[in-house]
Order: sequence, then C-alpha cells, then structure tokens
Amino acid sequence: MPYVTTRYERTKLYEEVWAEPVTTVAKRYGISDVALRKICKQLAVPLPPLGYWAKIAAGKKPPAPPLPKYSGPAEIVRQRHVSDVPVEPDPEHLIARREFEAQPGSRIVVSETLDAPHPLVAATERAFRKPKQRDLRNLPTTERRALDISVSEASLPRALRIMDALVKALDARGMPLRVTELDGKQRCCVTFQGQALAVRLVENMSRTEREPTARERDEIKKYGRTYLPDRFSYHPTGTLKLGIIGNYYDELQKVVSDGKHQRIEQCLNEFVVKVEAEAVRRKRELEHRERENRRWEEQARLRREREEKRQKEIERLKTLEEETRNWKRAEAIRAYVAAAETKVTREHGSIGSDSEFGQWIAWARHKADWIDPLVNTKCPVLDDDDNE
Repeated sequence: MPYVTTRYERTKLYEEVWAEPVTTVAKRYGISDVALRKICKQLAVPLPPLGYWAKIAAGKKPPAPPLPKYSGPAEIVRQRHVSDVPVEPDPEHLIARREFEAQPGSRIVVSETLDAPHPLVAATERAFRKPKQRDLRNLPTTERRALDISVSEASLPRALRIMDALVKALDARGMPLRVTELDGKQRCCVTFQGQALAVRLVENMSRTEREPTARERDEIKKYGRTYLPDRFSYHPTGTLKLGIIGNYYDELQKVVSDGKHQRIEQCLNEFVVKVEAEAVRRKRELEHRERENRRWEEQARLRREREEKRQKEIERLKTLEEETRNWKRAEAIRAYVAAAETKVTREHGSIGSDSEFGQWIAWARHKADWIDPLVNTKCPVLDDDDNE
C-alpha cells in the first residue's frame, strides 16, 4: 500500500519517549525524530531533557515528570507515503566509514592557527587576500582556482582553518578535494564512487530593507511602485554552514552548520560520512536511471517491433484484398466473354479466330489472365518494364 495510517496515542507516546530515546521511538513509527517531537508538542507530551539518557547510562534514575493535564485530542492520526521500492541496505564501506568516523582517534581537529596549510587552502588565502570582486551579498569572490568559500572577511580565517582540516582529512581518507570543472562551472569537488560532489562553505547573512526616500515614496504613491536601487543590505552573522551542492540547483544538501550547541569544527567527521553517503545515493540514483532508461528503450523497441509487425500484417491484408478484387474482376471478365461468345455463336454460327470478334475474345481472355493473381501472364503494353 502506498499510504500507511499511524495513530499516535498520547499516553502510549508518553510511556515510549521516557522508556527509550526519541530517535529510537521515531524509527519504530517510521518517521524522523524531529517529526515525532512536533507530535509530542501537539499532544503536550513532555520529552526527556538534554543529558537524560547519559544519566541513565551512568546508572542514575532521574525522575520523569508526570503527564500534564491536557484538554486536546487524546491521539493524532497521520498518513504517510510508503514507497513500494525496497530500501537497499547500506554498502559495507559506508558502514565501515560510520564506524571509523565515530572512533575518538579518528576525530578531525581544527587548528587554532593556520600553520602549514594545504596547498589548495594556501592558494585560496592568496586569492581572497585582495579580492577584486564581490557578489550580490557584498561578499568577496574570486575567479582564481580556489576553494568554494562564500564568507565575510571577518569569518575568512576561521573558514580557511575549517577547510584546511577537512581537505587534509579527506586526503588521508583517499577522498581528495580538488578544484575542477563541473557543469560548466569551477567547483571544489570530492570524487568518490565515480560521483563528483561539489563542496561549499558559506556564511549566513541577515538582510535589512532600507526605507524609501521621499522621492521614491512619491513615485510609489503616484505609480503604485518604483525601482529601489540598493533596496536590501546584507550583514554577516558569523554562522557558517558546510554542505554539498545539489545536482540541479545550487542549494546546499547534507549540511552541517553552526548551532546553539555545536560548531562546524565538531561536525567534520559527520560531514565526511555524509559525503560518502551522498556519493552512494547519487550512484544508486544514476544506476536506477540507467536501468529505467534501458527498460524504456526496451519497451520502445518492443513497441516498434509490434508496430512493424502490425504494418506488415496490414500490408499483407491489403494485398490479399487487392488480389481478391482482381480475381473477381478476372472471373467477371471471363464470364462476360463466355456469355458474349455464346450469344454470337448462337446468332451467327462459329467464330473464326482471325475475325474481329475472335481477336477481341482472345484479347479479353488475355486481359482476364493478366488481372488474375492466380495466373502468371505478362502484358507488354500495361506491364512496367524498367529494362526498356
């Protein structure tokens, strides 16, 4: 079935989220932990605070708050789409990657200072040292071969240190980050499983809109609108996010970013896993498209064969119908000639072969044989002879 109906009962949900972590409960319901938290919020189900399960693992038993009074519905019913396509298990190399990146000894550490930077990072630092261009958000840009970084001057040192740690870690893992041409653009790509993944580090910007001038307000009042140059101004926030550029648009996917409780520096191992997982996903997607293309091509070939057979059958039928009509014409001519011969013989006696009527009878019967598909007779006048 493409859709599955799930009931979220308030009391049961309360017991579940205090018995197991939300991520575990969410997997059992087939949804994300974020979606389950929203449902708990709608049903006024309290959730364990941060550090609760660490205390449980340490042998402590922190108290759970009682289920509060609530006047809303006792349950929420949701439908979710379930794909008919079976989910492929993760390949062994991706499982091994997750295990490796989770080990304390594999942690990617970002240095406090940019010492002995990777050549690509050093080239990027030189390219941004005196930027000659800026984008629409007033951030420095460069056309030189450099890392794909879009940050303010204030955040650039930190961005370079993050990318230096990432590039060196990817090199050590056999997943080098290189500047290359991709889709007609200069991209900074990791190539894995035959898939080129473009990596970008950007800074979130806040946007403010200026007040229209008196002249602009008059034009808006008079015409309903007007062009406002430099309408928006952008301000760096210092919040960075690192991700993979999407296949079809330039939006970031598989993002790790600064948050309330984390910094990108703490998420680089997670990002490496995301890079490999995205390479696996894109490879599978490509293989799926290729299989679908082959299936469509095979279906098209079968349709063409059926159509060719159909057309041949139609032509054969037309030929049969034409031969049947010609046979009937030939038989009608023979019957007419026989009737004419009988009438003339009865009225005038025998007919000489050299007489005008005798010659007509011979001509008519020859034409009947020429028309008849069952008789192989040539007519030098009516047959097309390409050799002449």
